[in-house]
Amino acid sequence: MEIIKLPPMSNFGVNSYIVTAGNMNGVLIDAPYGGESIINTLMEKGIELKKILLTHGHCDHIAAAARIAKETGAKIYIHKFDEDKLHNDRTNLTQFFSLPPIDPVENAVAVSDGEVITQDELEFEVLHTPGHTSGSVCYLLGDNMFSGDTLFNGSMGRTDMADGNDDVMSDTLRMLYEFDRNTNYTVYPGHGASTTMVEERQHNPYLRYAAGLRTR
Repeated sequence: MEIIKLPPMSNFGVNSYIVTAGNMNGVLIDAPYGGESIINTLMEKGIELKKILLTHGHCDHIAAAARIAKETGAKIYIHKFDEDKLHNDRTNLTQFFSLPPIDPVENAVAVSDGEVITQDELEFEVLHTPGHTSGSVCYLLGDNMFSGDTLFNGSMGRTDMADGNDDVMSDTLRMLYEFDRNTNYTVYPGHGASTTMVEERQHNPYLRYAAGLRTR
C-alpha cells in the first residue's frame, strides 16, 4: 500500500490522496478542481483508479469527480446525507462562491457510518463526522485517517455555511477526542499539513475545548 498526497489544488488549496493497493489498483480521496492533474498522475504512475471516496459534498472537494469517474470508470462514494450536493449548486456551494456549476455526479454509491469499502487488500471504514456538513465523513484505513474538512492540523472545518452546525461539530470533535485511543492515527486532512491524533489531542484547541479540556 502507498498513500500519495497530491499537491494542493485550486484557490481553495484542497488536498487529495491516491491510495494504491499492491496490484496498483487505486482509490482517490476527494476530487477537487484540477482533475486533469489527477488523471495525469494516475497515468504516469500506472495506477488503475477503481474508487473515488468523497469526504463531503462541497464543490471544492467534488468538482472533478464526474470527469474522473467518466475517464477511469471509477465508482464514486459519498455519505447519504451529502448525496444531494453532487447535483445541487446551492448545497454544494458553487452558488455561494459565485462559481460555474460543476458536472453533476450520477449513480454515486451512498454510504453510512460503519460501512467498510473494500478495494483488494484495502479496507476503508466510514466514520460519520457531521458538523462541517451533515454528511461529512472520515475514512479510516488501518492507522490512517482521511479527515476531509472535519479535522485539520490545529484547527477544524468551518460551520458557518449552509448545512454546517457548530453544536453538531462540537459533538463530533468530542467523539474524535475519545475515539480509539489505542491507535495514533496519521491524519490526512482536506486542507493543510498532515498530523496525528496524539498531536491533535495535545494541542488542537478546538478538539480540546470540545472535550472539556483547557487549551494549551
